[in-house]
Amino acid sequence: MSNRRLAELLAELNRELEDSSELDAETRALLEKLDEDIERFTGDEASPLERAQQLESRFAAEHPVAARIAGELADVLAKMGI
Repeated sequence: MSNRRLAELLAELNRELEDSSELDAETRALLEKLDEDIERFTGDEASPLERAQQLESRFAAEHPVAARIAGELADVLAKMGI
């Protein structure tokens, strides 16, 4: 998987959740932190993968499409060794 695919998935996740008023502040902060982590990732921390997995869990019940995208993000990060 490439960095480009990772960026595409993150953009897709952001679009999916853009208009959702149902997200709590903690979940929004987690999503923003994931975005920041991926943008500045240097290869020496695991937090982007952990955050993607946390988001997947949070979205599972109420945001199935977002959960799928977060899951794909986690898979891409894992395959990249991040």
